[in-house]
Amino acid sequence: MMKVIGLTGGIASGKSTVSAELRRLGVPVFDADEESRRIVKKGGSALEKIVEAFGADFLTAAGELDRAKMSALVFSDKTALQRLEKIMHGEVWRGAENFIAGCKRHQFKIIVLDVPLLIECGWHKRVDYVWLVSVTKEQQIKRAMARSGMSEAEVIDRIKAQMSLEEKMKQADLVIDNSGDLDATLEQVRKSFAEFSAGP
Repeated sequence: MMKVIGLTGGIASGKSTVSAELRRLGVPVFDADEESRRIVKKGGSALEKIVEAFGADFLTAAGELDRAKMSALVFSDKTALQRLEKIMHGEVWRGAENFIAGCKRHQFKIIVLDVPLLIECGWHKRVDYVWLVSVTKEQQIKRAMARSGMSEAEVIDRIKAQMSLEEKMKQADLVIDNSGDLDATLEQVRKSFAEFSAGP
């Protein structure tokens, strides 16, 4: 029977580092962020639904999603954000289901769904195990600023908008501590995966 791991973590927690190592170990990984970008491209399954919900004003002249305009709307209007999330979450999960079905056909023993909002969306109930990547808040702020160019205040606002690490830990079957150096994190991933693979 195939086991499905839900991999999650807050902004700049190092989830992509863990995900990349699992891929290197031969595990198929579904990237929810990548799927989110794909489905809002021109011709994407979510773009049509977004236009139906919000109007063609949210398209650029080239027929692409006007990200800046959409961001400005959902940042200031909670109802609009909920409508957008409902569309996006539904379409991303459909992509995840297709991925799971394909992996079953190829008889993979273990697969990973890499989903930043796994617990917030309630998708932790749809996987067999939850792996959480954790860092200290100070590291999170520093890494997010370096990666995105956001100010400290902007990063802190993003972190506050997400479920706290403490709350996420209550749902996690495994916590990967990414507060040390890269080698220490990768060693945890390899050890955890070896133990998990050897299990029933």
